[in-house]
Amino acid sequence: MALPPLLLMLLPTAIVHAHNEPFRAVAAEVCGFARDGYSHVLITPAQVSNPGPEWWRRYQPVDLRRIGGRGSAADLQALTRRAHGCGLRVIADVVLNHMSSDAAHRSLQFPGLTPADFHPRCTINYNDGNTISERRCWLNGDLPDLDPSRPAVARLQRAQLQQLLALGVDGFRFDAAKHIEPADLAGLVAHGQRLSGGRSFSMLEVIDDHDTRPEMYTAIAPVTDYVLCDTLRQAFAYGGQLSSLRLPRAIADRRSVTFGISHDSDPAINPGFGRCQPSDRHDGVLATAYVLARADGTPLVLAADHRRSPLVRAGVRFRANLQARSRAGADTREWVPAIGDPQTLLLMERGGEGFFVVNKAATPLTLSAAELAGGQLRGRYRNLRDGRLLLIGGRDGQTLTVPARDGLYFLRQQGAP
Repeated sequence: MALPPLLLMLLPTAIVHAHNEPFRAVAAEVCGFARDGYSHVLITPAQVSNPGPEWWRRYQPVDLRRIGGRGSAADLQALTRRAHGCGLRVIADVVLNHMSSDAAHRSLQFPGLTPADFHPRCTINYNDGNTISERRCWLNGDLPDLDPSRPAVARLQRAQLQQLLALGVDGFRFDAAKHIEPADLAGLVAHGQRLSGGRSFSMLEVIDDHDTRPEMYTAIAPVTDYVLCDTLRQAFAYGGQLSSLRLPRAIADRRSVTFGISHDSDPAINPGFGRCQPSDRHDGVLATAYVLARADGTPLVLAADHRRSPLVRAGVRFRANLQARSRAGADTREWVPAIGDPQTLLLMERGGEGFFVVNKAATPLTLSAAELAGGQLRGRYRNLRDGRLLLIGGRDGQTLTVPARDGLYFLRQQGAP
C-alpha cells in the first residue's frame, strides 16, 4: 500500500549521500542533485575529529563544539545556502554516541568533557539477550562511550544540533543510534524538532542484531533498513531469486531508510563490514535501482553511484515523477506480478503511471506483450533512459527487451490514451 499523500510531503523523495566529501565540493554539485530529482543531501560528520585522511576518522569526534575536517563552519553555511537556493535540503551526519580513540585523547580529556562523562570501558556482547552492553559499553572495544545522563554530555550534544541548525542544516542522521538509549535519542530528536520549529528530518542508523530490533527505535524516527538490504543482497546475488521481492522481507515501517548499498556495506569503502555486502559491486547498483522504484521507503543513494550509473540517475527521476503524481491524486500503488523468469527478471508496476523492470541475468531477456498488459499498464510509456515510447495494450502489442545486468524505468505519457 502506498503512503498517504500528506505523509509523502513530509518525507524526502530521495537522499544522495556525499560520503566523506569536502563541503565546498558538495556545494558545487547540490543544484545538479536537485535537478536530478533528489530532495536531500546527506553530508559527512562536521565536527572536529580524529585527524587523518581515512573516512572512518570522521566518525571519531575530538571536539563536538567546533566544525572542521571536511570544511569550516563558513564552508558548511555556504553549502546550505546554495542548496536551499536550488530547493535541496541538507542532512548532517552526527556522532553523539562516542568520542575518538586516538592516542592524544587516551586520558579522556576532550574539550568540554572529563573522564567522568564516559561509561566505564567494557566490551559489547551482541548475543546476551539484552541491550545493556550495546548501549553502555565501548563501540569496537576502544571508542569512549558518552554517558548522556551527565550534564556536560547532554549540553554538548544539544549544542551541536543547535550549531548545525544555525548553519542551515535541515535534519540529522544519528550515527550508531542503537548504541544510545531510546529515551535519550528521542530527547535529541525532539530537541532538534523544537529548535527547527518542527521542520527537521531525522534518521537513525540502527543495525539490527540478536539483541537489537529495529522496532525499538522506529517510533522515534525512520531507521536504516538493513533487513531489506540483506534481502536484496540475497535476491540479486548469483543463484538468488528476484521473485522473493514480490513481498520482500523488510522493516515494518514505510518510512524506513532503504538502500541497495551504503558506505558501510560498499566493499570498496568498508571491506570488513558484515551486513548486506554484495559479492559483486554491480549487484548493489541493481538493488539501488529497485529501491528507487518502490512506493515505500526513504531511498539513500551513494553520490558515487549517482555519478557513474545512468540507471540510478533514471531511478531518481522516476521516483520524483511518481511522488509528484501521487501528490496530485494519481494511483501509484506498487504491484509486482509473477512474470517471465522468476529468478532473474522482475517487473514492478506503479499503478498505471509507470513501471520498472530489472534483469540481473548475463543475457538480455524479453517481456511479451501479454506480460506487459497483464496488470494496470495501458497506453504510451516513455523510457527515461533513451526517451523511446512503448505502447502497452494496443492491437499491435510491443515486446520489451531488457539488457543484461540492467534495468529500465518507464513513465506513462500524461494525456495519452
